[in-house]
Amino acid sequence: MTSKNDVKELINEISRLMAALEDVNFECQRLEIVNSNLDFQLKSISRELKQNIAMLEALEEENKALRNENRELKKELGNK
Repeated sequence: MTSKNDVKELINEISRLMAALEDVNFECQRLEIVNSNLDFQLKSISRELKQNIAMLEALEEENKALRNENRELKKELGNK
């Protein structure tokens, strides 16, 4: 009788472990989807950041050119 009880307990334990494994697999799939979404967002934000940096660099160059032009105009006005 003990062996029947042991077998029954083992069957119950296997069922419990299989259910837990299904839960873990489901959670793993969910986390893979979340990770994929986060990766997409990160790449999108990275592209946007690169564009913003390029724009800021262009504005900085334009600002330098305008300052130089302003200096030259002041010199011209000072010489007259």
